[in-house]
Amino acid sequence: MIIKLSPVRSDTELAVTKVGDTLVINGVALDFSRLEDGSTLAAEAVGSDWIAQAVERVNGNLVVTLMLPHAADAPELARFPVDIINPADGPMHLPGLDVGSAQQPAVNGVIDWAQMVTQAMKSEAAAEQRLAQVVAQAAARRAAADSAIAPLQDAADLNKATEAEAAELTTWKDYRIALNRVPDQPGYPDTIDWPVAPA
Repeated sequence: MIIKLSPVRSDTELAVTKVGDTLVINGVALDFSRLEDGSTLAAEAVGSDWIAQAVERVNGNLVVTLMLPHAADAPELARFPVDIINPADGPMHLPGLDVGSAQQPAVNGVIDWAQMVTQAMKSEAAAEQRLAQVVAQAAARRAAADSAIAPLQDAADLNKATEAEAAELTTWKDYRIALNRVPDQPGYPDTIDWPVAPA
C-alpha cells in the first residue's frame, strides 16, 4: 500500500488505521480489497471526504491519497509530506498528527463499486481512442487525395488530360486505393504502414 498525503490547513482531527487493504478513517472502515490490479476507483465513489484523489491499484500496490489536516504552525514534514510506503497494520503515523490508540470501526464505509474502472475498461477505451485517431487521420489523407484527384478526373473525363495529368491521376488513384486498404494491415490500428502520398 502507498499512502499519498495532500496537506490542507485544518484543525480537524484525522486518525487512520490500516488493516490489510482496509483503511479505518476516523471510525469509518473502507475495504479496498475488491480493487483489481490496474483498476481505478473515483474519489467520489468512496464515502469519505478524506479521500483526495482516485484510488488505484498499480502493480499490486493499493495507492490512496488522503487529505492531511495540519495546524497553522505545523512542521514542514506535515506541510510537505512524503508518501507512506507499505505501512504496517495498525494505527498509522501521519506527519504532524498524534498516532492515538488503535481505533475500532464504528461503521462500514460506503464504496460505489459500480464506478470502478478496470484495466480491461481502460485498455478498451485506449483502443477506441486510438482507432478514432487513425480513422480521423485516414479521413484527412483521403480528403487530400480526393481533392487532388477531382480536377485530374475532370480533365480525363473530357479527354483533355495531358499525358502527365493522366499519369498523375493514376498515381493518386493508386494512393487512394492503398489508403482504403490500410484497415486490412495485420497490425491495424496499432501499427500502420501509411502509404506515401504522391509528391
